[in-house]
Amino acid sequence: MSFQDLGLTGSYDSGFGDFDVVNNFYSPVLEQSVRYDRVAGYFSSRVFASAARGIAGLVRNGGKMRLITSHAFTPRDTAGIQDYFEEDNFSKELINDFVKSYQEFGSLSDSIAKSHISAMCWMLREEYLEIRVVVPNSADLTSVSPEDFDKFHPKFGVFYDSENDCIAFSGSVNETEGAWKRNIENFDVFQSWVPGEDKWINPKVTRFEKLWNGDLTGKWRTIDLPTAVKDKIISDFAPTDFPKDLDGDVEENKHGLRSYQSDAVTAWIDANRVGILEMATGTGKTRTAKACIGLTAELGSLLTIVIAPYQHICDQWVKELSELEPLAIGANWRRKLAEAHSEVSLGRRKNLTLIAVKNTAGSSDFVSAIEEMHGDFENTLLVGDEVHWLGATAFRPALISGANFRLGLSATPSRYFDEVGTEYLTEYFRGSVFKLTLGDALKISDKDGERILSPYEYHPILVNLSEEELSNYRELSKKIAQLRNMDDQYDVRKQLENLYNLRAAISKSAESKIPAVKELLMSLPKPLKQCLIYCADSSQLNRVAIILHELKIDSQQITGDESTVTSDKWNGMNEREFHIYNFARGQLGVLLAIRCLDEGVDIPSASIGIILASSGNVKEFIQRRGRLMRPFKGKEKAVIFDFCVLPENPEDPIKDLGLVQVELRRIEEFADDALNRSEVYDLIEAHRG
Repeated sequence: MSFQDLGLTGSYDSGFGDFDVVNNFYSPVLEQSVRYDRVAGYFSSRVFASAARGIAGLVRNGGKMRLITSHAFTPRDTAGIQDYFEEDNFSKELINDFVKSYQEFGSLSDSIAKSHISAMCWMLREEYLEIRVVVPNSADLTSVSPEDFDKFHPKFGVFYDSENDCIAFSGSVNETEGAWKRNIENFDVFQSWVPGEDKWINPKVTRFEKLWNGDLTGKWRTIDLPTAVKDKIISDFAPTDFPKDLDGDVEENKHGLRSYQSDAVTAWIDANRVGILEMATGTGKTRTAKACIGLTAELGSLLTIVIAPYQHICDQWVKELSELEPLAIGANWRRKLAEAHSEVSLGRRKNLTLIAVKNTAGSSDFVSAIEEMHGDFENTLLVGDEVHWLGATAFRPALISGANFRLGLSATPSRYFDEVGTEYLTEYFRGSVFKLTLGDALKISDKDGERILSPYEYHPILVNLSEEELSNYRELSKKIAQLRNMDDQYDVRKQLENLYNLRAAISKSAESKIPAVKELLMSLPKPLKQCLIYCADSSQLNRVAIILHELKIDSQQITGDESTVTSDKWNGMNEREFHIYNFARGQLGVLLAIRCLDEGVDIPSASIGIILASSGNVKEFIQRRGRLMRPFKGKEKAVIFDFCVLPENPEDPIKDLGLVQVELRRIEEFADDALNRSEVYDLIEAHRG
């Protein structure tokens, strides 16, 4: 990623509470920077806490921060800045100030608070940070009170990335935690790749160099941070390595949440407990939601309704929320719900947690039962897991109006080819209140320094359509084009949806994929282990199973028809759990699936993914990628092979079809965060050219 990928605007405000300039400007820009030149009237080490992830990114990039600040370091009990710098007061004041700020916040322990000052000290020692101070000559006059010193107050900064782009900003914001997080400040942003903005950037670059080099006249001068105080800070407080607590910023708080999960909870609460948490697969949405439920229960009696897309995901919620004694809405749910309602009415139960699959939750009987009982509680919280499903017409009734608190969870909340459903979800949940992208998540480590997600390589495998498949694809495309010019009516939309599905099935089931997957399977190291294969339909799945049998590779099909009932036959598990358990133990080399491993199934041991069937549906391929990125002992990376219908020759006539653009969009999405990004982008550019 470069600066140009960040989607910045030309002006920002901090302090109004409706927009977080640290998470939406300062940290993302720092993460992509290789140099940060900053001029500020005031500097506080607390800024390292506010932008910890960005500072860590700057360090990972081998970048450097050059800071010019003012004589604000001068204490009020001395008139000589050099005398003060020779004292121990400076380092003590920084430490005390920093730790005090975290005691006030109460979200982290003192030891973690000190890790932020440790980061600054480490950066000073390793020369990632260099500080110079502009002072007035009046600071040397013993007759002048510190309050009467002339003030140095310019405030601007320039970031540089590895693509030779730069971003400059100027405004009222100082380099302090308060300025970036709490004060009402404004600053303008100028981007070097935007035509005409160099005229605003170049003067700031020149001005910084003049200040840095002490090219000042009159009553001002620039001095280095004195060696004595720098050495004192480094010797006393610089750790051996950059603090792991900041490199990813995931230290768990007293609620057992990682810091980004805690940020998500805070964002939801600040939005009046209504909103969607848009978090990458594998980052702990369920754990985060559990904290939201617990904190909401503190407000008074609470009815919580958790809606999940599939039964096996409901089962996981039952386990996760076991301490709340949740009621699983399954067989005989009407009787169980009536009994629970009776307990509430008699005062025997204060809170009630219900967990229901989407089909049941959207039924008129269930909705009526909830409307009948939710008035007995002070608050009602509706939690939609994989919330994109609830935008479908059949499931929208589950989104009851009586829920005053609403929490949606999804890595991909937008619905594919369903603007109406997406808009419905947006209105009900009032949009996303917190976002954690896959790119962000890949940079995060746990408290032991291990990444929370596995990095991955991505390898597109190009296949073609046969003449017959190509002819059918073109014919369906003509029909789609005709319908798209008609009025937007329900029956037209349904016909279009059907045609889109038929057309997508052609590329998903392309005949050329069968010999290509056989060639791939033969080339992979043997014995083949920890491999997931996603197929388009049962026909393709069966053909791949035959290939695996011929190659003597142990495999098991997961079709969705497996028994969900635990049995001694499956060692006390249900059938699907039993097969996944054997796969994780290495007793099966391959799991074959169609769609049933897309969501809510944890198989962290899986390290190879072969995707024979993908569509333009972002949700589908993001979920599949997420299955492979769970960390697992000894797993250094995941490898994904994606069969894409693209001509090997970019000049092939097939390139004029919309299919090519659909495939390229998916390839680009996969490539963005892959270890071999540049290699895949060469392929993308060749086909776009």
